[in-house]
Amino acid sequence: MTEKKPSSTTQIATFGIAKSVMIVASAFVLYPSSAPPVQAQETVAPRTELFVVKDNPEMENFNWLSGTWMVESRSLKDRLSPDKTWVRNRMETRYRILLGGLVAINDTVGTFNKKPMHGIMIRTYDPDKNEWLFQWLSKGYPHLTEQVRGRFENGIGLFYGTEIHQGQKFNMRFRWKMISRNHAFWEQAYQNPETHVWEPNWTLDLTRPASTELDYLDQR
Repeated sequence: MTEKKPSSTTQIATFGIAKSVMIVASAFVLYPSSAPPVQAQETVAPRTELFVVKDNPEMENFNWLSGTWMVESRSLKDRLSPDKTWVRNRMETRYRILLGGLVAINDTVGTFNKKPMHGIMIRTYDPDKNEWLFQWLSKGYPHLTEQVRGRFENGIGLFYGTEIHQGQKFNMRFRWKMISRNHAFWEQAYQNPETHVWEPNWTLDLTRPASTELDYLDQR
């Protein structure tokens, strides 16, 4: 999920998460209630071991994402560079669940690699296939584009697709994990074409504002 689409890497060194429904540009319009985005800054690589955490609420669909979330984004500054410098940005995203949970749309505004971004991710569910389809649209790239497809397995969302970055095609994976009732984590990774290892390049750490926190476990 990048601006145009979630772009990615090609070096053997770790690549580092779309584009892509989550959602994942140019001109940028902040909601009146949003605080100004902070300047992007270098930071340490995000924690990805969260996907093996046990005894947390499991994700079965995207219904629990309904509402407003504050997002801390960590992404590789240059996905094709051997120098794996991570950059932090702040965003705000608002989720709407439609048609009884068959559609999940989120509208995201903020900054990405020091540039304003405003995009929409559209996720649609096919009950016959038990499959979610992610499509992305942004002000910087106003073309509805398919990103990944997949489903939830053992409480974790796993979604796969391909993406072209700087003329090279990469296998791409999204992962969703619910850490607690008001905390979620998303990761984008590309598969190293030589080692076939999935290497994260972008993560989103989502937390609900205190004023909108929901007791998800009590609503299931």
